Amino acid sequence: MAASEIEAATAAARAQNMRVYLLSTGAGGGRDAFFDAVRAALPLDPPLVSNNSWDALADSMFGGLVLLDVGQVLVVWTDAAEMIVTAPEDADTAVSVLVQTATDLAEPKYTQGRPLSVTVLLATDQS
Repeated sequence: MAASEIEAATAAARAQNMRVYLLSTGAGGGRDAFFDAVRAALPLDPPLVSNNSWDALADSMFGGLVLLDVGQVLVVWTDAAEMIVTAPEDADTAVSVLVQTATDLAEPKYTQGRPLSVTVLLATDQS
């Protein structure tokens, strides 16, 4: 999505009282930048102590988000395009982790009957 579309979607989500989280990996971001962005933006449980395991990241994101007392969450990766260009394999894995976490959170069987709707948007154009 273009930056202008992300801004509109974020504003619409906030108007609907959705919880909005913005991830920013910065210029040249790779795996470490993504882990740091998640650590800075999302609730995590248990706390994430290293950048060594994508599975640990997914578990920590799931654990933190499932504890929220909300029904809908919007996660916006504001500069995904940068990582897609500079570290495509890490970007693919990061997107997979975000998608799988959102999918798992939507399942009542994984959330003790309290599914959470998580929408993930990637800014792929800086215009």
